[in-house]
Amino acid sequence: MIRACAMLALAALVAAACVYAGLRAPRSTLDECLSAPASHDGAFVVSPHEATVGRVAADGFTLRWGGGEIPVRGRAAGARPGDYVRVAGIFRGEGYLEARAVHVGRYRRMKMAVSAAAAAAVFVLFRRGYYWDRRRRGIAAR
Repeated sequence: MIRACAMLALAALVAAACVYAGLRAPRSTLDECLSAPASHDGAFVVSPHEATVGRVAADGFTLRWGGGEIPVRGRAAGARPGDYVRVAGIFRGEGYLEARAVHVGRYRRMKMAVSAAAAAAVFVLFRRGYYWDRRRRGIAAR
């Protein structure tokens, strides 16, 4: 009974933290900036996690994510179209982003594949060594 109450309290705490973070977002998002460019001019913005490089030009590149596309002024060393990228910069009302910091995640796809393989291996090894004991309603060693 105490374990169930502790788990319920922990779940409630995590849910409350998520709601608090959602209501008190510390900065504007790119989607908000593009929906009302004049009111967000000069806002500090960080790109979404799944953003990729579109076109690469001499003075910058195009940032793509699920919500759209925006030109970025600034250099991303070694960035190629399709690379994952994280950009922190200042949004300008004319509809572009001035990059202050750019991080190119060159090996991100490889890291995702290795992580998925490792998770599958852990699952298989766990299933080989443990099982669900219905009588005790818990995990037991084989």
